[in-house]
Amino acid sequence: MEPQTDLPVRQASKLETRNSLLQVALELFVEKGFEATRTSEIAQKAGVAVGTIYLHFGDKDGLLSAILVNLADSIYIRVKEVYEKHPSAPPENLARMHIEQIIQYAEENQKIAPFVLDYALSRHPVGAKIIDFMVCQIEENIRQGQASGIYRTDILPPLAARAEAHMNLVLLTHW
Repeated sequence: MEPQTDLPVRQASKLETRNSLLQVALELFVEKGFEATRTSEIAQKAGVAVGTIYLHFGDKDGLLSAILVNLADSIYIRVKEVYEKHPSAPPENLARMHIEQIIQYAEENQKIAPFVLDYALSRHPVGAKIIDFMVCQIEENIRQGQASGIYRTDILPPLAARAEAHMNLVLLTHW
């Protein structure tokens, strides 16, 4: 899930193992559900010892958190590109393109999107972390937009970011 660079062999191997665990766990979580998936199943399918999961992620919640952060980050990158490619577009157009990117992601990832949404909107502690992660990303974009004159300066970035994150999630659940 994370891009590999020119790393020493040991680091590259660790990154490859981590990415394999993320991919295998995502597949099993989507297929069976988070609660029904055992760490031993993930380890077996990834070809590693169970302890390797704990070494990389702490526990199954840590693994779930890493998966959801990676997925939220991939959505964020797509949305951020809208603002980078169209820095002087009117806010209404930016909002439309922003929403289109989120919907396009959901359509391209029809098996994964419901799983991500279930946890992002759940009362599970990992879901709350993911929303906080999304809010931080959106808040930074709002602050940059205010600095460049795209957004009004009287908008409170923390409040607007939380509202936008929840609107994005609700939009996707109804999509």
